[in-house]
Amino acid sequence: MPSAVEAERLSLSLGTPVIQIVRTAFAEDGRAVEVNAMTLDAASCVLEYDFDA
Repeated sequence: MPSAVEAERLSLSLGTPVIQIVRTAFAEDGRAVEVNAMTLDAASCVLEYDFDA
């Protein structure tokens, strides 16, 4: 569930489910070069990822 600040910023009710994603991008040498923290309205998003295995 969103925090009070997240609910206000996303215009959500406090009981609305959210998805929290933290993604880290790495350079070829292994250094972390970006961290992206997202809070999304679970009812409004479809997440689709395609990874090479």
